[in-house]
Amino acid sequence: TRPVLAGVLAGLLTLKPQLGIFLPLMLIACGYWRIIIVASITALLLAGASAYLFGIDTWKQFIELGMPTQNRVLSDPEKSGAPYMPTIFMNLRLLGLSYFAAMSVQAVAGMIAAATVLWAFIYKRHADPLILMALFFACSVFGTPYMLVYDTLPLAFAALLLLQAGKTDALGTRLVQLVYWLPLLQIG
Repeated sequence: TRPVLAGVLAGLLTLKPQLGIFLPLMLIACGYWRIIIVASITALLLAGASAYLFGIDTWKQFIELGMPTQNRVLSDPEKSGAPYMPTIFMNLRLLGLSYFAAMSVQAVAGMIAAATVLWAFIYKRHADPLILMALFFACSVFGTPYMLVYDTLPLAFAALLLLQAGKTDALGTRLVQLVYWLPLLQIG
């Protein structure tokens, strides 16, 4: 009901893109063009403001140093980041799969998650908003190989709202419990 505010918030989410990896798909599926435009302008203004305040070198260093560092974390043979990343990719690496095999499975899971978001927001967009929110955040967890345990908090929040509203069956209740304890299970 407030597309400008929604667009600003979506644009600010570019600071933590793994949480909103499928947000553009959802917005396109719903035809929320105004939100997309405001989000794009917000993201550009945010990038411009950071370049103005901290210099263009920060962006160059992010591309030259930050992005390769993230990839080194994923490809680390010691898997030192694994306990903190509850992704399909990292869990498959922990099970001994090669980088390529784990990334291939992650890519397939990401495509399925993207297709699920598109399907839900094209064909079921008038379904219960709590269920759609939980589905969106669950798909986001499957969409990226680089996500830390604290990035699952939006999914845990959505799952707890479903539980509180009485919208889960026995299996759903178990899944909510799993999502709630996921950070501890991953690190433990």
